[in-house]
Amino acid sequence: MEKYPNKMTVCDVSVHYGDKRALGGVSLDIPENQIIALIGASGCGKSTFLRCLNRMNDEISGCRVAGEILLDEQNIYAQNVDPVLMRARVGMVFQKPNPFPKSIFDNIAFGPRIHEITQSEAELKDIVHSALERVGMIDEVKNRLGDSAIGLSSGQQQRICIARAVAIAPEGVLMDEPCSALDPIATAKIEGLIEALAADYTIVIVTHSMQQAARISQRSAFFHLGELIEVDGTSKIFTSPNDPRTENYITGRFG
Repeated sequence: MEKYPNKMTVCDVSVHYGDKRALGGVSLDIPENQIIALIGASGCGKSTFLRCLNRMNDEISGCRVAGEILLDEQNIYAQNVDPVLMRARVGMVFQKPNPFPKSIFDNIAFGPRIHEITQSEAELKDIVHSALERVGMIDEVKNRLGDSAIGLSSGQQQRICIARAVAIAPEGVLMDEPCSALDPIATAKIEGLIEALAADYTIVIVTHSMQQAARISQRSAFFHLGELIEVDGTSKIFTSPNDPRTENYITGRFG
């Protein structure tokens, strides 16, 4: 397998919610411009781990994160790191589509406006159109950018959320089961989009679907009871895993 440089490096990360340990001692390399899938049974810690990668756990009362996560060799938990600016570098797409109750245009323009990355309205329009092109939606919505994003189908809403994430030119995108609320046709569109986006972004996806992980990811990381059991090339994980717990999950003996 071709070797890619690491975009993020996770070193001995543990997460506690009060006295309860949710994640213990996770170390993991996340290669640049690759899709890495986090797999495992519900409650195994994969979404908790995903939220560590852009400090979303900071928003949860009583949550403590220990260890080190490097983004381009800078510790994102260092005191001098602004989590808001860091999240502009590592965007997030959630399980349920969550467009703002605003127009399609304003949904995608939200980030560029907040982070003041445009100098003019014309430049902002270019960014919105480019983001819609990236997610394959420009032809579907170019004549109704003033309409509410809430009126779109679930699959379209999720693509709008992805467009919103990429509009601020992040370096990585985190996705927490982005297809679980979608039908098979919308899922296929999102999967194709994710594969295309990997040319420009590092993507970490939590998925409950082993078939989805097998279809779109280059690497897979298997979590079990709050621990990272193993990580390897996706084909290796699915055909000849090293740990019997991984094999038991892949073959459906538990999970």
